[in-house]
Amino acid sequence: MLGIEGLSTANLVTIVVSMFIIAGIFSTLGRGGGEFYLPILISFLTIPYFDIATVSLFAIFLQAAGMLLIYGSKHKLVDWPLAISLAVIVGTFAFIGGYLSFGIKSSYLKGTFALLLLISAYLMWKGKGVQGKPGRFGVWHRTMTTPEGKIEYEMNFLLVIVPTAIIAFIAGAVGISGCGMIIPVCIILGAVPLRIAIGSNSLLLLTSTGTSFLGHALRGQTPWELAAVLALATLCGGLIGSRMHVKINEKAIKYAFIAILIIASFWMFYKIYVK
Repeated sequence: MLGIEGLSTANLVTIVVSMFIIAGIFSTLGRGGGEFYLPILISFLTIPYFDIATVSLFAIFLQAAGMLLIYGSKHKLVDWPLAISLAVIVGTFAFIGGYLSFGIKSSYLKGTFALLLLISAYLMWKGKGVQGKPGRFGVWHRTMTTPEGKIEYEMNFLLVIVPTAIIAFIAGAVGISGCGMIIPVCIILGAVPLRIAIGSNSLLLLTSTGTSFLGHALRGQTPWELAAVLALATLCGGLIGSRMHVKINEKAIKYAFIAILIIASFWMFYKIYVK
């Protein structure tokens, strides 16, 4: 089992610094950054992909814990009933995906996820969602009070259940949170305001990575020393990045989100089929 001693100092520092920076950037968008962690870890580590995915999940799990602390307590952007309901779905299917991934060819999983990233980017770019109609079955009226004021919206909960379950299953199998794609689902299909979707996603991120990590850990070996060092880097990055969220213009957040989805998708395709 590979630990820190299996890496040169230069390579270890490169990985730690890279993951810290990525965690800081992605946390401003309510995302985990697993689409970038995986290619980095694959490039430097010689352990099996299954164990690399396990390390990635643990790192994102601690990052998400820091993000939830800031988005939930400081920014007041977590819609708890919505987040908890979706977290149950995400946690269940992420665990199943992580547990069943052991026998699935990794290129199939990563290729499917890369394609879903492009679809999510397209949906965010189109920006035309399904509006919630008050009183309709499956539509929740939500009211929240944030430091910036009161927010009210109608959420199409039934429309997000199946897409959320599918995304969580594939993401759990691949070894990333996948919750970055649940944000577009909540915005486009669920009619959730962007900042609320991002804040609430921090709980989904925590749940998804925690349960899928458990599914992976039960089926393979976890290089704990390496995982702990990388998780500390992402935790620090997550705390810093999530604090910066409210200082960024909402339109800038949207287009940055779209750009990251596209870049991550092509990077993953490149790692699978070119290099």
